[in-house]
Amino acid sequence: MQIWSTEIKELETLFPSIKGRFPELEKELGQLIQTADANVILLYSRRCLEVIITDLCECELKRPRKTEPLKGIIDKLHREEKVPAHIITSMDHLNSISTFGTHPKDFDPEQVKPVLNNLAIIIRWYIKYKDTQIISQAKPDDVKKESKEPVDTREGIHKPKKNLILLISGLLLVVAIVVGALFVFNIIGGGEQNKEPEKSIAVLPFENLSSDEEQAWFSDGITDVIINQLAKISDLRVLSRTSTLKYEEKEEKKSIPEIGEELGVNYLIEGTVQRQENKMRISVQLIRALNEGHVWSEVYDREWKDIFDVQSDIAQRIAEELKTVLTPEEKELVEKKQTENPEAYNLYLQGRFFWFKRTEEGLKKSIEYFEKSAAIDPDYALAYAGLANAYFIQAWWGWHPLLEGWAKAKEFALKAIDIDKNLGEAHAILGELLSFYEWKWEEARKEFLIAIELNPNYSDAHLYYTELLDILRENDKAREQVNLAMELDPLFFMWHSVSSMLYYNEGKLNESLDECRKTLELEPNYLSIYWTYFYVYIKQDENLKAIETLQKIMPMDTLTARNANMVKDIYNKSGMNGIFEWLIELELKNPEPDPLTIAIWYAKMNKKDEALNWLEKAFEKRPPGIPRINTNPDFDNLRSEPRFLAIIEKLGLSEYAKKE
Repeated sequence: MQIWSTEIKELETLFPSIKGRFPELEKELGQLIQTADANVILLYSRRCLEVIITDLCECELKRPRKTEPLKGIIDKLHREEKVPAHIITSMDHLNSISTFGTHPKDFDPEQVKPVLNNLAIIIRWYIKYKDTQIISQAKPDDVKKESKEPVDTREGIHKPKKNLILLISGLLLVVAIVVGALFVFNIIGGGEQNKEPEKSIAVLPFENLSSDEEQAWFSDGITDVIINQLAKISDLRVLSRTSTLKYEEKEEKKSIPEIGEELGVNYLIEGTVQRQENKMRISVQLIRALNEGHVWSEVYDREWKDIFDVQSDIAQRIAEELKTVLTPEEKELVEKKQTENPEAYNLYLQGRFFWFKRTEEGLKKSIEYFEKSAAIDPDYALAYAGLANAYFIQAWWGWHPLLEGWAKAKEFALKAIDIDKNLGEAHAILGELLSFYEWKWEEARKEFLIAIELNPNYSDAHLYYTELLDILRENDKAREQVNLAMELDPLFFMWHSVSSMLYYNEGKLNESLDECRKTLELEPNYLSIYWTYFYVYIKQDENLKAIETLQKIMPMDTLTARNANMVKDIYNKSGMNGIFEWLIELELKNPEPDPLTIAIWYAKMNKKDEALNWLEKAFEKRPPGIPRINTNPDFDNLRSEPRFLAIIEKLGLSEYAKKE
């Protein structure tokens, strides 16, 4: 018997009061009650708390939670006296201990008991709170019923006069509202806005003033570092670097208000950097996007060895200017020096410079620099996280042997976490590896949740979590996460591409097409999105549009370019099945044909045996996309086939599979 069995029984007595009323809470609490694993209990205790806090955020603070950490919302509920103090205490204790529980080496199983006790206290209060809400919402109906009682008929004599008074009062109220709105939005009155603007920030690429063009990596590195430092502050919404890279180009020179509007942020940071040997000058300014008002600026003339203090000071000064209060944990993260060695840091920044190119050659170069950085400082967690990320992407795109690349990525991710358990980037890439490399779905979920908790502004973590949720058929949560990724990185085409895939999987074809268009606006040469167009048009019985799209695809691939003119003739002669047979023929001529793609084409022709043969070959090769067969509607005609179900079982997805 577990040492916390009494506490579990207490939660079991509360379960009937939740069942059928609060589906999200019912689901998480049900999972908690069924498990005997201490770490899993803490994970689901935290998720129960998340469900309750998210609801309180909407009901009491009148806004959605979005990416804000639990601690920040708990503090706000306490300051505004929305929740009794003793419940706040239980929430704080549960939140703190359950966070430690995600790291087994820091965790004592005895801590499970107080977590469960606090959870029971919170749930009992929450049930009463929701009951009170229901009663208070019912009161207006009571008032309406009372209004049906007989009234004094003598009031009818005065009705015209009363109606006039009501009309005038209503008009005055409308005028007051309009005038008030104009003042709030600073359209009239000339004063400060009454409502504090959202603390949303984009860091524009810093300009390199060094005479040496090879120092370009330095300006990019400083931009990247400032973004990462600010992203650790939960009260700020900080856009990812991929959305601001376009403003580095001279043809993209736009005014500050234009950039602010395009990115959907209220503040912009811009600056210049100059470095000569061991001397550096960094100039930074924080600007209000709406009117180009300068909020803060500073020039740092320092030696290179002082770079860590400079980047920490910049983040804290900006937070201070925006009246953002850092939690002790955030202050520690911002001030923390990942390495004391300036040369190791120097090499890491160069590695990031090449990593951001996201090309085969760029990733190879990034690995060289990350390896040199780690060699100089073997305890530099970020260098290992960089290696994990680079090897993962290389293997995904076929630029490194798949299983070997992912094994290396996992080794480096675990090494980074062992050095620094609070490194969100390492937890995020470990979650991806647990998803696509090891198919350990719930372990992957845990890593993504840790990554997002540590860095709520890390768009990659939200995107990776989206992919997992899609595979597990948790559509609503997947949509929520991809929307957050696009909010944090609105101009990165890949996020819109994933969004189009989600819509396709749900059968929302018009929405999928909308996201395809957005993707192409951001990256006109992205081949994969044309295939999404192709498949959507087929689903919509728009075969001619599908054929036109295929004619655009062919010239983009050197192996098929010479066949582009044949598409229309084959379709006219043999229809869509003829097209798929022809595509399979072409694919089989490749040195390494893609079995998963061939399986899709056979499935679309309803040739089940051939589709299953190629699916089994795909499973043996373990391509990254194989788990997505669980949600890809192109395989819906195979879902009841024993051979398909066997593959789903081997993937560990049986409990998440679509029930026919």
